[in-house]
Amino acid sequence: AGALGLGMPAAAGNAADGDRATSAAARAAADPDRADGRLLRRYAPVLRYDSHERYRATAVEALTSGKLDGRGRPSDRVALRARSKAPNRVYGRAIRARAGRTWLQYWLLYAQNPQDRGIVRTGRHEGDWEAVQVELEAGKPRQAVFAQHSWAEVCSWSAVERRGRALVVYIANGSHASYPHAGEHGRPWPDPDDESDGRGATVRPRVRPVGDDSPAWVRWPGRWGRSDGGAIPGEKASPRAPAFQVDGPWRDPDRYLGRARACGSGAPPLPWPVRLGGGALTAMLTAAGAAWMLRRHRLEPST
Repeated sequence: AGALGLGMPAAAGNAADGDRATSAAARAAADPDRADGRLLRRYAPVLRYDSHERYRATAVEALTSGKLDGRGRPSDRVALRARSKAPNRVYGRAIRARAGRTWLQYWLLYAQNPQDRGIVRTGRHEGDWEAVQVELEAGKPRQAVFAQHSWAEVCSWSAVERRGRALVVYIANGSHASYPHAGEHGRPWPDPDDESDGRGATVRPRVRPVGDDSPAWVRWPGRWGRSDGGAIPGEKASPRAPAFQVDGPWRDPDRYLGRARACGSGAPPLPWPVRLGGGALTAMLTAAGAAWMLRRHRLEPST
């Protein structure tokens, strides 16, 4: 009576289970990187791409031809070359915060950002780093933060879509901004709205854990891509590595959370000087069009 599957007495079996749990906890305490890796894999996001998306988040090695040893200069640039059948990959980083909280960051690298910005068509740039982060409290997911251009959106864990434990992230076509739900997402004028219908590929990429200093490319200070940006408003340069993005979540995930907009609130409004400038430009274009039509009418022969 009371024997378990292997013929071991129940009391001895319970003691063995307790010993195994204790030893597992001891191993986790002795090897926090291993424990962090398990957490990162457990909550790794499921990516749902837009039906028109051409690029996927992939491995650094799949896009770069040489090793980035971390000893470069800020002025250096690396060419990113898209490759067919590149592996689906995200880079995970665990940050221990105060009061028993942990941030799980997932960084995504794309070969290109092909989305144009508004009427001036200046949004394309080589290279694109994006991020999603999950906050754990007492070991349980509490909320998720989605990077969206120069802002972010925070949603409680109960408000996001999930597959089992995994967070579902909708990737916008071209810009690769991350969203908690499918649909069309508004952006301030003159930028185009983001489209993330989720009808493209659905993948759960393999997670590669990274730290503050490893792999070496984490500390490489140059730009990921050869796009320089320029004097035209809206023209963008290739991004720097996550650790060198001043306004990104790498340096301070709590501060990034504090700047995030509430779930479902949409994009922030433009600052009033920009709104005023946009209104003035619209008025100028309208006046120019009216003058052109009037001049054309005067030049047309009467009937």
